[in-house]
Amino acid sequence: MKKILFFVVALAMTVVASASNGAKNNEETGSPFETVSVFEDQPAHLEFKYYGFYGIVDYTFMTNLNKTNYEFTDNIVLNGVTAIAGFQMRKESSFGLGVSYLADMNGSFSQLPIFVELRSHYTRQRVTPFSSIQMGYVIPMNSGAGGPNYTKITEGGLTFGAEVGARFAIRRTIGIHLSVGYQFTQLNQVERGDEHGVPATRLGEYFNNFKMAFGVNF
Repeated sequence: MKKILFFVVALAMTVVASASNGAKNNEETGSPFETVSVFEDQPAHLEFKYYGFYGIVDYTFMTNLNKTNYEFTDNIVLNGVTAIAGFQMRKESSFGLGVSYLADMNGSFSQLPIFVELRSHYTRQRVTPFSSIQMGYVIPMNSGAGGPNYTKITEGGLTFGAEVGARFAIRRTIGIHLSVGYQFTQLNQVERGDEHGVPATRLGEYFNNFKMAFGVNF
């Protein structure tokens, strides 16, 4: 063990001395020798910033997995935009606040989720896996009323989810990511009208959603 430790120390001293002599020769003789980082020509080692404030903007897609809610059959597809602003303490720990705008084709389930997020990145290389956990509250957009057999959210509710994905760093402060996950939404009251456009039911409903996101980190 002592021999290995001695060898490592000696090797480190040799590298430091070589770099120092190279820099000195460069200053005194004007030779083209330069000391460079061993990672400069290796794109896989590009480090995305891992401390400080960060932002995320992505396209969000969600579709419910439980097609039947009570006696109702819904095949809801939500599309929208999500924005997150947060602070990263280190690569494994970051905290953010986010908001999404999600809408379906006829606007019946349009909603504005507001949430807190815990996000973790697991390496500092150009491509890194990540995971996140989100929890918040859904604010209804009160759209979709009018006409027969209408549906609209009249009271929002809690939502939470988890996702996994990968981030690709284009530069140290710009990256793109792709993720998939699960999102649970509990709506305290969903109003559904009958064939005459009259409110027939006002029930609490819940949705289990598959989620996919593609966006930009900065």
